[in-house]
Amino acid sequence: MMDDPVQCYRISSNFRMLGSLPIEDVELYLTVCGTERCTSDKFYGPIVRRDYHVHFVLSGKGILEMDGKIYHPHRGQIFVTMPGVNLFYYSDPEDPWHYAWVSFNGSKASLYLEKAGITADHPVRDSYLDPEKFLTIIEEILNHHEVTVSNELTRTALLYQILALLVNSQNQNLERQNKPLPHDYSPDIYVDNALDYIHNHYAHARVSDIASYIGITRSYLTHIFKQRMDISPQEYLLSYRLEQGSRLLRTTKMSVQEIAESIGYENPLTFSKMFKNAYGVSPKYYRMKVLEKKED
Repeated sequence: MMDDPVQCYRISSNFRMLGSLPIEDVELYLTVCGTERCTSDKFYGPIVRRDYHVHFVLSGKGILEMDGKIYHPHRGQIFVTMPGVNLFYYSDPEDPWHYAWVSFNGSKASLYLEKAGITADHPVRDSYLDPEKFLTIIEEILNHHEVTVSNELTRTALLYQILALLVNSQNQNLERQNKPLPHDYSPDIYVDNALDYIHNHYAHARVSDIASYIGITRSYLTHIFKQRMDISPQEYLLSYRLEQGSRLLRTTKMSVQEIAESIGYENPLTFSKMFKNAYGVSPKYYRMKVLEKKED
């Protein structure tokens, strides 16, 4: 402990995963976290770390030297040291750091940090929200230090919460600057989710609803949907509604009006017109022909 517990302190906990899962099989795992009010002569390194070490600067300033580059993180900023990189950092003698930190690794650790705007080339960024929000979560992790499965799950959930805040704050900052948000997943994943949404909500879905639910713009959804399906999402939605209408005509005794309403048409005349355009006959004639074939 430091000489003055009010001015200088360090609180931390090291964690190891319960069980014996190979590290390469784990998407994200916590190794250490804590808080520290640094002394004026505080320094760390030179060293090469094995994991990612994220610092949330609560007050003060200092210098980070990493991979031959120099940075000056200060209050309201985040700085990250990367695994496998030579690094050295130290507090400003006149205004030393007070920071909280969390250390982790895993197969998706670098991806999540990249989505948060943090890379080896850009290891320092503004927090875009009060760093105390991160401190509160780290203190909650420290409160669950006992070696139990329940606490391990809680600590991992809190680590994911920290990364979610980092990614969300990065996206909000891009929106404030009117910059396009990065697409987190492949076009196929977005289209698959759009198809699932249509199949479950076709009666009342609109293309804008689908895009909003997935979290992409309508124009981007239309673009990738056409590439994959060769038609627009609006065309697919209308076609799927009529396909469900034809199924109900074949398999139920529901009236044309009831079928129209069940698939999203308030006016049965509109349904009849759209159905005839697609199938070449009216719904009543379609049903009649189906029944005649069954009798044959």
